[in-house]
Amino acid sequence: MHHDLNSLWKSDTPRFVVVLDAELAYDHEAHARYQASERFLPADAAHLSPRELRTDPRVTPRWPCHRITTLSWLVMTEAEDGLRPVRLETRGLPEQDEAAVLKAFFAEMEQLGRVQIVTWGGFHSDLPQILIGAIDAGLRLPSCLTGLLSPWRRDASGHLDLCSEMCGGAAPAHLAEVAARLGMPVKLTCRPNLVSQLMQQGKWSAVRSVCEGDVLTTAALLMRWRHLSGGTVSVLEAMRRLTGFVAEHCAHRPYAADWQRYADGLLGASFAAEARKLETLGASACN
Repeated sequence: MHHDLNSLWKSDTPRFVVVLDAELAYDHEAHARYQASERFLPADAAHLSPRELRTDPRVTPRWPCHRITTLSWLVMTEAEDGLRPVRLETRGLPEQDEAAVLKAFFAEMEQLGRVQIVTWGGFHSDLPQILIGAIDAGLRLPSCLTGLLSPWRRDASGHLDLCSEMCGGAAPAHLAEVAARLGMPVKLTCRPNLVSQLMQQGKWSAVRSVCEGDVLTTAALLMRWRHLSGGTVSVLEAMRRLTGFVAEHCAHRPYAADWQRYADGLLGASFAAEARKLETLGASACN
């Protein structure tokens, strides 16, 4: 059967929702230039407390002295029946440096046209990193991402920071905290503070799994968040779409088995809930 795809899109929403996450590493050369501008010497750190050593930018590089090593993005269609994942892309070292990664990402966003970018905490991390990386590489933003140049205009930026939306006035929470509350798979490859060790050891496939895992968890949270506003698709169906996508396209990744167990658990819980409803109806009929 032929479908007119244009008829599926809501007129007031992007055609595509793109959930992304980046893994970063220190740019030691840039940091050395910064230290030189501050006339900072190793001996200057001797009087600093452990806390100051972690927070002083002369010692521990802040975001301008980071580089993207891995970028993962999940493309989902936005239609009347909710979100549907259609493609997961991951680019990074050792095949591509930051400039090549961003060039590939921008090219796909230009091809997609109208998009909404979704991150977890990306307002403070992923998006500034993408912008400074693009500046450094001499790249131009695709027309669909120029709203990112006005990040404080949240409604016009084209970026949804799900952390800001969900946390509201509460203290910002880690992705793993919120996912744990909802029983979702999260941080399956390794502890977050060990990702840099994977990079140092050249285990780039594992780094990609880490990045993709955060994207998938963020996508699951986005689907649950959308359900709050009266989305037309059930939570079970939304999660079935996502876990089915993982099973079909990411079976080679170590996290695939966890997502399958999550899917099985959701289905089992749904069947159990329906069975309880039938028991209640049966008991009522007998009275």
